[in-house]
Amino acid sequence: MSYKVICHMAMSMDGKIAGAYLGTENFSPYGKIYDELLMRFNLNNWICGRVTFQQDITNDQPIEYSSQRPMISSREDYLADPSAKSYAIAIDPNGKIGWSTNQIGEEYPERKGDHIVAILSEAVSDEYLGYLKEKQISYIFAGKDKPLFLKVALDKLSDYFKIDTFLVAGGGIINGFFAQEELIDEWSLLIIPTIEGTFAATSLVETPMTNEIFKQNYELSKIEKVGENGVWLRYKKQAYTR
Repeated sequence: MSYKVICHMAMSMDGKIAGAYLGTENFSPYGKIYDELLMRFNLNNWICGRVTFQQDITNDQPIEYSSQRPMISSREDYLADPSAKSYAIAIDPNGKIGWSTNQIGEEYPERKGDHIVAILSEAVSDEYLGYLKEKQISYIFAGKDKPLFLKVALDKLSDYFKIDTFLVAGGGIINGFFAQEELIDEWSLLIIPTIEGTFAATSLVETPMTNEIFKQNYELSKIEKVGENGVWLRYKKQAYTR
C-alpha cells in the first residue's frame, strides 16, 4: 500500500525527548512551537505509544472493569466510527490504557475531537476488548503478541480510514520500532536549545537491538530557525545505495 510516515519530535540538543528540561522555563515556548509545527502538516491523525498516552492524555486513568460487561473472545478488528474525520492512534499491545471517552478532549485542545483507535496484539484480554467496545473505541490487531507488526497496522489504518500520510509522535521505543521496520519516510525534529544530560532520560530512538539494524539513511531537506534559538530540521528518506 502507498502512504507516507512522518515522525515529528521535540528534543534537547543531546537528543533527549523526555527529562527534567521539559519542566523548565526555557522549554515552555517550544512546547507551543512543537504543536504549531505539528499543525502545519495539516494531518488527520497522530500515533503515540502507550506511555505517552498515559502520561500526557489519560493521566494514568485506571481501567474500570465490570462483571456486567460482556467479554469478547474473537480477534477481529472493530471500527466504532469509520466515518470519523480525525484519529488519535494508540500503540497499546497488551491493552493497558484506561480511557474515559472515545475522543480526545480538552487535555489536548489542538487535537480535540480525534477518534481514538487502539492498536493491539491478539494477546490482549477478552475483558479489555469488551471495555473498548463499550467505550466505542476502535481497535485493530497487528500481531499475536509483542512486538507488533507496525506495517500491518499502517496497512489496515490506511485501508479502513483512507489515510495516506501518518504522523508518529513517540515515544522513543515506538520510534525505534518504526525505524526498525524502515517505515519512517521523514523526520521532523525540533531542537530545543538546552541539554538534558541525564543518562536515564528517553532518547529520540530507543531499541534493545544494535545500531546495525538501522540501514536506512536520510538527507537534510529543510532547516529553519524557530523561536528565539530553536531549530526545526527535516530529513527525508534517502534511496539505498548498494
